[in-house]
Amino acid sequence: MIRLARRLTATLALFSLVILVACSGGVSGPAATTEGAPLAISPTTATVFSDVPVQFVVTGGTAPYFITTSNGTALPVPSAPFNYNTLVLVPGEVGLDTAATLSATDAKNSTTVSSTVTVRPRTVSNVVTVTPTAPCNGSNTSVCPGGDALVRVVLSQNGLPLAGRTVSFTVASGAISIVSSVNGVDTLSNTGTAVTDANGAATIRVQANSSAAAQTALIDVTDVATGYTVRVAVQIGAAPNAALNAQPTTIAFQGTAPNTCASGTSADVIVFGGKAPYSISNPGVFTVSPTLVTSNPGRFTVTATGQCSAGTPIAIVDANGASVTVNATNTLSAVQPTPTPAFTVAPITVSLGSCNDVANVALTGGTGNYFAASGSGALLADAGFDNSGNSVGFIRRAPKTDAGGPGPLSVAFSDGQSSRTVTVNLTGTAQGACP
Repeated sequence: MIRLARRLTATLALFSLVILVACSGGVSGPAATTEGAPLAISPTTATVFSDVPVQFVVTGGTAPYFITTSNGTALPVPSAPFNYNTLVLVPGEVGLDTAATLSATDAKNSTTVSSTVTVRPRTVSNVVTVTPTAPCNGSNTSVCPGGDALVRVVLSQNGLPLAGRTVSFTVASGAISIVSSVNGVDTLSNTGTAVTDANGAATIRVQANSSAAAQTALIDVTDVATGYTVRVAVQIGAAPNAALNAQPTTIAFQGTAPNTCASGTSADVIVFGGKAPYSISNPGVFTVSPTLVTSNPGRFTVTATGQCSAGTPIAIVDANGASVTVNATNTLSAVQPTPTPAFTVAPITVSLGSCNDVANVALTGGTGNYFAASGSGALLADAGFDNSGNSVGFIRRAPKTDAGGPGPLSVAFSDGQSSRTVTVNLTGTAQGACP
């Protein structure tokens, strides 16, 4: 359950600095500077809500000013005079729309000015429940990127539930959308409505953007009949990171001339998961470039220097301190190895139009030991075979991600010696979370 801060949506706009006061009093603002001008009060008419501070301005005349109210329960005022122009009042609890008149006089008591005020009851509960459909990183109050939650609010008046009332939900800020279902199809937007049930409860579903960073999103909940609004805070947690991984985990170099170890031969390593950037150790027996990989997925290259090695560890450490190791060897060869054709991937750009689309790319050449890596949780990638036995890479949308975004994304394929990147364009319109 997340507690919310109320705010008023009404015809009277409050100044940016409002000092809250007890229900029986008020707070003054800047010193009066209009002495000698006709006495005036502003606004002359206003619609306000119980417990929501409202500001009035008295100008002209001669300070100090005296203010009275026709209804001290609905609109209490301070009994003492004040020497300033502004006065902030806190309307009291009412069960129905209640009229009250404010009257102001100055020190000379020669003129009285008034303001007609309607005090409306607060109808939206101060406590709104936000219930994620699944905990995010162990938190039952946070929504993970791409995840959703139910937002429930109760409307009541005089302690009785208000059934059949239309409630408006509007995203005020943050990477979150309101989910509406039309003919069984979910759509995402910044606004939505719900009607209260017999218990006065209205519920909507919200979804955090799949690429959202950790943040607090704000949603305004409004009783359409009265205009009373509360602001709901929805916590979006950090995206859970996949385990740090590097592929291949072993690299084997071999000399091409008799009785020599490899020199100048290179192999790519794909690093993904964990949290970028990744720091790569440089053992000296091999050269490593770059030693800092900033993207997820990313890659670095290991190059043989001619020094033989029975096994040299290369450490990869991510921003969270997690680490994995790639082991590189460089051995003598008395036989000239048969050259292998270059590793190729085609096409290098594909498109996904919906949750059900699968993009295939042909994998040829290289060592024949193919694998895939996707640094984005929005895509799933793998290497396998088609019905004819040809090596193929498969790319599709991951469950619980928006079929229409974000994009473009990338997937890396490797044969253990070199790697190729495929760009994935997402051409579908927003369809909600993939099943």
